[in-house]
Amino acid sequence: MGLQHLRAIAATPDTEIVAVADPQADAEALAEVLPKGAEVLGDVGELLDRVRPDVVHIVTPPATHAALAQRALEAGCHVYVEKPFTPTRAEAAALLDLAARRGRLVCAGHQYLFERPNLLALEAMPTIGRLTHLESYFSFRMVRRTITPSDQARDILPHAVYPLVAQLRQGAGLTDDPIEIVGLDARAEGDVYALLRLGHCTAILTVTLSGRPVEQFQHLIGTNGWLRADYITGSLTRLPGPGAGLGVLFTPYRRALQTLTGATAGFARLIFKRTTSYPGLVALTGRFYDAIRTGGASPVTPQSILDTVGICESVSVALERAEIASEADARRTVLDAEAALPRPGRGTVLVTGGTGLLGRRVVEELRWAGFGVRTINRRVPLWRTRVPGVEYVPGDLARPLDPAVMRGVSLVAHCAAETAGGKSDHARNSIDATRHVFEAAGRAGVQDVIHISSLAVLKPGGGRALTEDSPMDRGNLGRGPYVWGKAESEARAGDLARELGLRLRIIRPGPLVDYAAFQPPGRLGRELGPLYVAIGGRRSELSVCDVGTAARVIRSYAEDMAAAPPLLNLVEAPPPTRAELATRLRQDRPDLRFFWFPGLLLRLLSGPLKLVQRVALGSAKPVDVYSAFASERYDTTLARTVIERAGASAVRPLAGAPDAVSA
Repeated sequence: MGLQHLRAIAATPDTEIVAVADPQADAEALAEVLPKGAEVLGDVGELLDRVRPDVVHIVTPPATHAALAQRALEAGCHVYVEKPFTPTRAEAAALLDLAARRGRLVCAGHQYLFERPNLLALEAMPTIGRLTHLESYFSFRMVRRTITPSDQARDILPHAVYPLVAQLRQGAGLTDDPIEIVGLDARAEGDVYALLRLGHCTAILTVTLSGRPVEQFQHLIGTNGWLRADYITGSLTRLPGPGAGLGVLFTPYRRALQTLTGATAGFARLIFKRTTSYPGLVALTGRFYDAIRTGGASPVTPQSILDTVGICESVSVALERAEIASEADARRTVLDAEAALPRPGRGTVLVTGGTGLLGRRVVEELRWAGFGVRTINRRVPLWRTRVPGVEYVPGDLARPLDPAVMRGVSLVAHCAAETAGGKSDHARNSIDATRHVFEAAGRAGVQDVIHISSLAVLKPGGGRALTEDSPMDRGNLGRGPYVWGKAESEARAGDLARELGLRLRIIRPGPLVDYAAFQPPGRLGRELGPLYVAIGGRRSELSVCDVGTAARVIRSYAEDMAAAPPLLNLVEAPPPTRAELATRLRQDRPDLRFFWFPGLLLRLLSGPLKLVQRVALGSAKPVDVYSAFASERYDTTLARTVIERAGASAVRPLAGAPDAVSA
């Protein structure tokens, strides 16, 4: 989000970006958006004391907002604080009071107030008579594994609250009365349902991580019709009038026509306007800076901030209570399951990345095969996501490890790696992490290490089948930070193993899928509403690796490292056809209809599509669409042998365990 702020500031006239303060700043990534001469600092104190900016944007974790905003205000800066503004209303009130005393302006990250749907809705509200009811709905998805569903709900909650507050205040015509929460249901899964009231107006607030499709809208109902502000399409649907009598017959057609034309126009604006950041963020930043220059008021009022933070604080308390209750139930379930487990008798394996897609399956496989299992994580996971019988310890692989982590360990399965971010993120969380794990193993006298790499590290085969002897594509940032980080990590693992005298085995899984909870790999195609456009021939093979297969292979390596091949390109053998993967998808998604787009035709269109991206969309680095769906070929001779030797899964269901902790 910090990069989005930098782009929004750069789009604001007569404004200069002077510095960024971030202890983990990626200078190379920032170089694309920072002007020449802008500094990248590791300490906010240096920013405030030496650089002395006019305005500070605080785009840090929410718990730090209040303290950082206070420091910036005391240093004489105007302050923009991303949402959630502060965790509590008391902190928000204290900051606003400090800003008033210092003569500084404060702005909250309420960007959707300044996007087209909300602006049009506020303008059109008089046409629907007296507002009687309002619904604000936001369905979202988990975007980070490092936070809980409750944390994710808290993060997005303000985006559903502050437009509701603005519309409710305008519709009720009451500026001083408090907005009452008359009913509240918050769940540990990240779902929130609240009933609010202001004067004669009622409002329903819904935030859900489980509801689909992803949507964000406000539905405003008055005595003379309704409005629907849709933030996905960037449009407003208007249905003024009573819609009674014969008017009832026309209502669905009026709604359908506006939905079609509004969505088409909204998506056209999104594609062709070439906005460098979120449109509401650009507009809000510009208005905030104009207010600073002219001595005007902040575009986000203190009342809007206090209303929003107050409602969010109440919801957060309810979410916390729900999470505590859910965790207590899950803890009892896990401990009961652990009591029924046999004691491990095959040594202890340390698994890094043990809560990830692959790592979790590896942890389950090893524990049920009779190994003791310890996994190191940045934060100890929730009880409802733990595997019974596994020891979870906190630790950051980007830093040297506590020697206690390796105590009693006989083998390390290094599954952790960075999957997002820029070069510095992958250098820290993939390359440096590999060094720290191997060095800790060497110091503790651990002899055996399994390093999980990726088939992406190999140079493209150009149509030839790739083997374990195919060359790695080292140092090639052109293929993205992930491939670069994985290739460098694998090379570093080999160097460290030779230096420290470790017995090393490297496994390179192909694109990971989970046959037990199937989500299609990106190379299969794209879902377009009720239609799934599959690319390529039905009989053509698509190289993937099921996480269950990978976990079984890793378990078999742990059972007999001496017999395990030193290097393995791991894909399903034989690879599934695209039609077979489509069949798996249909089992869980019978609603989908498949359209098969010929791969040869896409290859012929790839050049013209690049030209369209350059000319019409202004893309400096157009995507080769055909390459995005093409699959490399691999010699699966060794993979077939190893998979067969690994045999059936050792994982078995846990009697009485909840779904989140069952195999």
